[in-house]
Amino acid sequence: MLTFIAMFLLVYAAMHFYLAGKIWFACPHSWGLAATLIAAGVILSFAPLLVWFMERQGWHRAAAVAAWTSYGWMAYVFLFVCVGLLFDLGFILASPLKGAWPLTPQWTLRIVAMLSLMLLVYGFFEARHIRIEKIDIVTPRLANGRVSIAQISDLHLGIMQGRRLLDRILPKLAELQPDIVVATGDIVDGQGDDFPELARRLRACKPPLGAYAVTGNHEYYVGLEHSLAFMRNAGFTMLRGESARVGGIVLAGVDDPSVTQSLQQANAQESSALASAAGDAFVVLLKHQPRVNEGSPFDLQISGHIHGGQIFPFVYFTRLAYKFRTGLTELADGRKLYVSRGAGTWGPPIRLFAPPEIALITIKSANK
Repeated sequence: MLTFIAMFLLVYAAMHFYLAGKIWFACPHSWGLAATLIAAGVILSFAPLLVWFMERQGWHRAAAVAAWTSYGWMAYVFLFVCVGLLFDLGFILASPLKGAWPLTPQWTLRIVAMLSLMLLVYGFFEARHIRIEKIDIVTPRLANGRVSIAQISDLHLGIMQGRRLLDRILPKLAELQPDIVVATGDIVDGQGDDFPELARRLRACKPPLGAYAVTGNHEYYVGLEHSLAFMRNAGFTMLRGESARVGGIVLAGVDDPSVTQSLQQANAQESSALASAAGDAFVVLLKHQPRVNEGSPFDLQISGHIHGGQIFPFVYFTRLAYKFRTGLTELADGRKLYVSRGAGTWGPPIRLFAPPEIALITIKSANK
């Protein structure tokens, strides 16, 4: 965790250094400008840690204001760097081609700043339009009929995501009328004065065959007992290396490796959960991270975690890290993996070319 924080601060500081450089070359140089850019870069780079500290102190309203400000700024800086690097590439390519780059540093700064702002606004609204992804799976391992599963994932409920997010999610769940609701981790991502109300609202959604959930890494980061208490109060049955037979299928669930404290223990928990699910029924494995264990006897693994990258072009980094795209993947041995983009946001409150989703997975019997 400390390594991640150190790397994050290093990269975030570098992004501010890039932005400061663009401003420096576009403006008349002065000691005052240099001091201002350095001070602003240091303060803004460490602002997320201030949000974390305020939340842990129980200053939830102040932390919410600070979070929206600092994480909104984080999104803007990231977009500025991405757009700016494209302009830098154009400038670099123009030189060997003996072309004259038409923009001065001043105009480059203005255009990059405006395009970044436009992308920020678009991303803010994209994050608030949840799509329904419908997937049908036909199998002889379901004795008869069908069973529908609505997957919610990566809500990141906390000081930034709360009532308004549920206002968008719950009506869609009511419209879909699934037999089962599953939550595949990172539902909880903080503290808050309104958590009892959020739990009550989630508990009011009562699918006929129940609601089941597994932990994600953020449930561990913000306090495992706090997270488990919230999920149970919200009406979810937690599957932690366990399985449940429901609706003619078997649901098996495992903790995230951050909870078990090692990948080896997480794999052992998965083996135990699937061993208890042995039989002829269709097996659905709930697992936060989209890592597939070779030989695990499931028919369908449902995961989340990667947010579809959340902000383009992060999608390419998630593909490198996890090897799978979002959506349904047919594995070579006949098993299937579904990876959700999630419904909420982590950190920056935007999504760019990675719209939020609720998945409705319908498992149908091939038996006539």
